[in-house]
This record gives sequence, C-alpha cells and structure tokens, in this order.
Amino acid sequence: MMRFVLVILSLSILVISHAQKPAKVTPAPAPVPQTNRSIAAKDLQKIKRIEDTLARLCETMTYDSVLANRQQACYQLIPTLVRALNTDNSFYYPFDSLITVSRIYPSDSSFRIFTWQLVLPGGRFRYYGFIQMRSTKLKMFPLHDRSDTMVYHPQWILTNENWYGCLYYNIITQYINRQPVYTLFGYEAADLVTRRKLMEILTFNEQGKPVFGAPLIYVHVQADSFRNERKDTFNRYFIEYKYNAPTVFNYDPELQMVVFDHVAPPNEKARGATFSYVPDGTYEGFLWKSNRWNWVERVFTFAINQDNNPPIPVPLFDKPTRQPELPVEIDKPK
Repeated sequence: MMRFVLVILSLSILVISHAQKPAKVTPAPAPVPQTNRSIAAKDLQKIKRIEDTLARLCETMTYDSVLANRQQACYQLIPTLVRALNTDNSFYYPFDSLITVSRIYPSDSSFRIFTWQLVLPGGRFRYYGFIQMRSTKLKMFPLHDRSDTMVYHPQWILTNENWYGCLYYNIITQYINRQPVYTLFGYEAADLVTRRKLMEILTFNEQGKPVFGAPLIYVHVQADSFRNERKDTFNRYFIEYKYNAPTVFNYDPELQMVVFDHVAPPNEKARGATFSYVPDGTYEGFLWKSNRWNWVERVFTFAINQDNNPPIPVPLFDKPTRQPELPVEIDKPK
C-alpha cells in the first residue's frame, strides 16, 4: 500500500511540472540562450556527465520505496548539482533530463529557480531548491524550507533562509516604478490528504537578495445581503483542497489575469475541513491593476440565449455565432 501511495505522489510531481492547467493556461517559457554558444566545449561535456548522475539520483529520490535511499539520493543531489553549476556559464545549461526537478525562468531570464520534493513517512513532505542568478560565475541562493515551523500563513515576509517550501511551476513579471516584481505559482503537498496551491510575490532587495512576499494581493469582497464588506491585503494567497481534486491556479495570458478554481466543501457539515474541499465549477481571479493584484470574484460570466456567447469558456468545435435553439415544447409520451 505504501509503495502505491509513493508512486501516486511521485507521479503528481510530473503533473505539477505541467501546472495542472486547462488548455488556455500555459507555463512560463524558459528564455535561455543556446547552450553550445555559451558554454565552452570541455565544460559542456563535464556538465553532461554530471547530469547523468543527477538523473539517476532524481529517479531514486522520487521512486525508491525505501526512505533511506530517497533521503540519501536527495542529500547527494544537492552537492552534485552545485558541482555542475560551478562551471562557468552553467546558467545556460537547461538540465532537461531532471524531469522531477522544476526549473522556471522569468521573462527577462535574469535568474532561474530549481525546486523539488522529498516524500517522507506519515504523509510529510520536504521541499528543496535554490535561485541561480544569471552570471558567468556561480551566484546562487539556497532555499531552506521552514514551512514546518510556521502555520500556513499568507502574511509573512520571508527570505531564502526561511522559505515557504513548495514546487514552483510558473512565474510572471510586472513592473512597479520600472522595478521588476515577480509573481510565483507553487504547489505544496501539505500532508497525506491535503494539497495547496499558492501565488506569492518575489522581489530582490537593495543587496540583491530574494524576498518572498509583498502586500500586492488585494481582496475586496463587496457587501450584500449574505455577507459583510471585507478588505484584505495579502503577501501570498493560497487555495487548500482535497488531495485528489484537480485544480487550476495559474496565469492566463489570453485573459491577462490569474485564474483559479473556487474550492468549496462537498456539503455544509464539511465547511471548515479544507482537506475535503473540491472545485465547485466556478473560477475566481486576480487582475493586475494600479500596481497590485486585484481580486475578481467571478472570472467567467455567461448569459444564456445571447448571440456569440457560448456558456463554456472555450467552444469545443469552432466558434458558434449564436446559442443553439431549444424546442419550445416537448411532446409528452401518450
């Protein structure tokens, strides 16, 4: 049974690397220059040999059923990868064979982030990673997962030394006063039955060090007959849901906004038990406006019986010019 669980959890890593998204949402590209034009031939061969070792370590770390073997492979992965990165211009090497290690780049290709996951007993998980800056000589910031010492928290400002561990699967860039502001999208296996997806802000301070979290995520719930008005500003934003529920939380370049599933309890008795939450078929979002992410309560709104307005986000076949007409009366069986 444990082996089966490990296989399922391992496969989830592969799924997360594709961001578990609908067809309209695409992950951030990796705008990296051509490898053979940036790295010396002898150095390129050296990195390729090390990459073969890294690929074997990743396979053991992800799929081996013995905890000691997974841990040992994970601990060996770190210095082995650093040894490869110590090669001049290693930033331009893609490490494509490391399929269970997430690698994302911002649009300006000024850095990249590596993250990966280690499965531990009792439904626990540990995350590892680092940020590599674009430079000839290695400049990197290791990411130390401290999430087990903090409650899942939307308001903390964190650094690479106390990082909220997760697998990052996308990154997009905005600018405030000509300074880049990066929005990260990540996945966390919180425990055996709970999953989370999050978006958080990444910036670099005056010393060039990474800072995770910034008060740029604004939620304004309008008052109505069922609820009071609420205004909150977050440094990071989470959705929490059942372990096997397929969810979306990503940037949609066509809509030019963040789109995510609204998750809800399966029944009223389960309200508050977020490990049971599943998508209810509606989508919320965030729109970048006035130098912040502004919450959108309902992303897709469709009016039935209006031309050019199909009641689905993407038509399955072509683009209909009008809604199909239903019969006015249906004959009752005699």
